Amino acid sequence: MRPKTRIGRVGSRLLGATVGAAALFFAAAAPAAALPWAQVAPAADGPNPQVELHSYCEEPGEVGHLADGTTVYCSAVQGSDSFAWSYYSEPLPMDPNTRDYVCDSASCAYQDGSTVPDEQRCGIQCGEPPTTGDVETHLAPRP
Repeated sequence: MRPKTRIGRVGSRLLGATVGAAALFFAAAAPAAALPWAQVAPAADGPNPQVELHSYCEEPGEVGHLADGTTVYCSAVQGSDSFAWSYYSEPLPMDPNTRDYVCDSASCAYQDGSTVPDEQRCGIQCGEPPTTGDVETHLAPRP
């Protein structure tokens, strides 16, 4: 029986490496639409229900969409048995329907005009300007 030569082992390894590199190249060049994490928001007639942001929902984890196609999630409201539609699947720190303050694009204020401290706000999960905590977590918008 003839022993295998070093060239035979190197040749098969080189062939395997070439095939592997080609597979990686074509996988990286695949259209983004084929990637499971690059999902486009459903159209208004998509399989997920069209809902209103912050309205109550019944099925935690359910996925819905707003009229503009934005994906929203049925999220638990901390400290209650309620669920509400939110931009994020994480639990809401407060019920967005019972806030005693209003927000504009820059800040949030009580009816008397005083500023709401960040720790008493719902933040970007409720469509408000980000709180300090939002900026420090993964919830902050990416630059």
